[in-house]
Amino acid sequence: MLYDRDYLEGLTEEEEREYLRIRETEKSKAKYGRRNMFLSYPKAVRMCDSLFPNNYLDIADLKNHELLRKSKEEFGALIDDPNCNERQILNFINGTKYYNIIGSLLLGLTFNTGHHAAYLFPEFQLGTEYKADYLIVGKGSGGYEFVFIELENPYGNITLKDGQLGKEFRKGISQLEDWRRWLPTGFSSFGEVMRKYKNRSRDLPDEFHRLDLSRFHYVVIAGRRPDFTEKTYVIKREKMKNEDTYILHYDNLVDFANCLIGRNSY
Repeated sequence: MLYDRDYLEGLTEEEEREYLRIRETEKSKAKYGRRNMFLSYPKAVRMCDSLFPNNYLDIADLKNHELLRKSKEEFGALIDDPNCNERQILNFINGTKYYNIIGSLLLGLTFNTGHHAAYLFPEFQLGTEYKADYLIVGKGSGGYEFVFIELENPYGNITLKDGQLGKEFRKGISQLEDWRRWLPTGFSSFGEVMRKYKNRSRDLPDEFHRLDLSRFHYVVIAGRRPDFTEKTYVIKREKMKNEDTYILHYDNLVDFANCLIGRNSY
């Protein structure tokens, strides 16, 4: 769960009444058909109507530009601390509920998904052996896609002198490779876990039942911008092209979160 409230329990009577009132307004204001007032619905309506109510990244939150700027600045200050590590970053994002920081990956990496809906699952379990720091499930015109994210240390052995990947990146990529190997045999288990999160009145779409590896993407984040050399960027492009693995530094995440300000969706 991302939030303090369990949205799987549905709407209160007051929320239901407010929702019905707005629906009537939609009808009366629309000359042809229905006028969409989705952002005017009570927040609980948007959450409860989604596929995964407790994991939905509410696009109405993107209208709060002040909060988005605050989250980006606080995150930037956190990673500027040379004593910061990946566990502190994970705890910061989850504790402050600045989920936009991770959600911004959909925009920053230009995945063709998330425009219709985006869901975030922190510390997502893959079978009994593996755990991803985050899973993003995004819906676009082509259906649902899945982004597994591994956070590593922003400081330490990030890259070598010649630009090759250092210990932190190698460790993260090794975990991504484990997840990739696990999927063909563990996909039924993946579907079972997703069913625990889903809206009780909706069925999981086909993408959660039939394995299509082209829908899965992998991200590892470590280090800072100065750690990357020309050689590192070559390796980054090769990994992206050949393995659908995205190698990022934490300054990328700050940039992506900043670009999210003013957007209408992830």
